[in-house]
Amino acid sequence: MLLKSLTTIIGLAAVALPAGAAEDHYADILKRAFISSSSVSQETLDSFRISETAEPAAVKELCAKLGVKFKKFGWEADPCGKLPWRATLRTVKNNPLLFITFGNGGDNTLILSAVHPDELTPVPMGFRLARHLSEHPELISSDQQVIIAPLVNPDGFFVENPTRTNARGVDTNRNFFTLDWYEKSLTWWKTLKLKKLSHFPGHFPNSEVETVFQVRMIDEFQPDKILSVHAPLGFIDYDGPGDQKPTTLSQAERQAKALAGAISQKSKNYRVVDYSFYPGSLGNFAGNERHIPTITLELATTDAKKVDSYWDQFLPGLLQAISYPFKKTIEKTNNTQKFYSDFTDKPRPKTDKS
Repeated sequence: MLLKSLTTIIGLAAVALPAGAAEDHYADILKRAFISSSSVSQETLDSFRISETAEPAAVKELCAKLGVKFKKFGWEADPCGKLPWRATLRTVKNNPLLFITFGNGGDNTLILSAVHPDELTPVPMGFRLARHLSEHPELISSDQQVIIAPLVNPDGFFVENPTRTNARGVDTNRNFFTLDWYEKSLTWWKTLKLKKLSHFPGHFPNSEVETVFQVRMIDEFQPDKILSVHAPLGFIDYDGPGDQKPTTLSQAERQAKALAGAISQKSKNYRVVDYSFYPGSLGNFAGNERHIPTITLELATTDAKKVDSYWDQFLPGLLQAISYPFKKTIEKTNNTQKFYSDFTDKPRPKTDKS
């Protein structure tokens, strides 16, 4: 009966509308019946690339925009300084995804900040740390390398009121392709977060270029440890390996937890917790599943006026994260292989560190 009624309606529409209009109207109905969601894929990644010739101008333009935005919050007017920033990927709003490396040793530390730009206090931390390391090269020993991505979500920062999500409304710290993403991610968002748009994990994992950027940082540099700066929970969160595991830790897990304690001691005994991780989060993806020691530094507030005091308090802890002796203990399993190692059939020159 329903099919017969629908056929009748379509037939009446076809009679009532001018020639060709019925087909157009039907196509419009179909278009509105499906979700239109662009994403990063093997076929579309090239559209997010920044060529080597365009890279210097793109970085310069972004740094100029940053200077204007930083002044608005009472921070330094030249956050980038004269440092050799790199950017080989851009966002949907055409903002370069910055990163910089120091040293060329085998003990690698990856530091991320401004994943959620509405958490204002972490935003300057990566830039300040990069300038500090540039001014004090003795802080990086010959067997170490430090990689800093200071503004993981520039699109969320360059709006009138910075947002937690990226330009497409996705929380990129819930968008990593973890083993439990399809099972739990959208369910947790609907129940625990009551469908808050600021925590939307995306329609499917790894759909955002900001997520792919972070994964590629992990793939390219194979870090021994990762530190991500957030706010405003006010503690150091140990994300793994061995997260939520109180006893019978392996040597790698004990060493990783000791790293969190060492950072705490250098940061005026800042509180350490073993917080639960979420489907699609960096802590789950890197710390839990890939067994890369992953620490989240949660600053106490998002008050932009407290950046200087937080910098003074946590600089020793950031430096401790870099200098802490760490033997590479990443387990070589199918789940720790490079996620995007064969993502493109167009290899870039060796200078590409994306």
